[in-house]
Amino acid sequence: MRETQGVSFDMVAAEDGSAPRTGILVIGSLVMDRKFFAAGMLHGTAGRGETVWSVERHHGGVGRNIATNAARLGHPVTFAGLSGPGADAAELEGALTRLGVALHVRRAADGIGRFDVTLDAHGSQISSRITLPDPALGKALCGPALAERIEAAGAVVMEGGLDEELMVWVSQQARRHAVPVCCLPTRQADFGPRAHLLPHYDVLILNTEEAGALLGRRPGGPARPGEQAGLLLRRGPRVVVVTDGARGAALATATAPGPVHLPAEPGGCADDTGAGDALASAFVVAVAAGRAPGEALAQGLRAARVTIACPQSTCHSLSPALVGAPRSRTRTCGVTRT
Repeated sequence: MRETQGVSFDMVAAEDGSAPRTGILVIGSLVMDRKFFAAGMLHGTAGRGETVWSVERHHGGVGRNIATNAARLGHPVTFAGLSGPGADAAELEGALTRLGVALHVRRAADGIGRFDVTLDAHGSQISSRITLPDPALGKALCGPALAERIEAAGAVVMEGGLDEELMVWVSQQARRHAVPVCCLPTRQADFGPRAHLLPHYDVLILNTEEAGALLGRRPGGPARPGEQAGLLLRRGPRVVVVTDGARGAALATATAPGPVHLPAEPGGCADDTGAGDALASAFVVAVAAGRAPGEALAQGLRAARVTIACPQSTCHSLSPALVGAPRSRTRTCGVTRT
């Protein structure tokens, strides 16, 4: 057992000679994003024109993003969560397994989230609609099969917008085997900040707005990431990272005298979507591989920089070489369905 600035990670081989617990178990969501946009006009013989619509499909979901990024950083990953029948589920799952991600999914008719946005000919948004699964469906994941995945993991990452009963159960299983749990708050607008769950997390990674909500601050109020990280640290987690966009991120740990701030990596911006997920992915991968949280945050900021300069929310060029992440020697692949 190794203590890394307040976070314990079991990195030694089991007594039976099995492999060290270095894999990351991600519990989260799968989402299909669809962008409808005007691609041109079709003119008829009467001179009337009709808009020709096209669609772009992109894979999303915080859990899916974390699993994808961690796999590209060379780490063994298992994704657990809801999925569904049909082509969207097959496409999302196939993309993960091609990266070597193992799957542990529960199928439900509405298990895949969908985000649809419609743009006019000038690129301005006309409408948007998001449909996400009922979190209560996730309670079906609780059971011996997922418990075994948790026991075998080096770290667990879960979205904060999952079913509360599932989240508490995962935390209890992880604590039983000294497996650290990292939470990324999601769906605060739907379910509130859920500050009462903070004692169930070992690591908390979030942005200044999410931190403000957890601390009961008014929206749009002044945000001091270092102060927020320090205050959240007192409520249960042993490591807190608060990101602040182009200004970088603050880190507070239970064993350090105070929070530290690291600036963002400089460079241009193609699209900042997914930058926070990239930072979280690289941070968890680095700490799970034995890096100190400060070094892990530096790698996370480099991963965010790679993603910001990329047109995809999970950048295809993300790699250990670009962020300085340690490369694991093992990969896992397989599908478990319950």
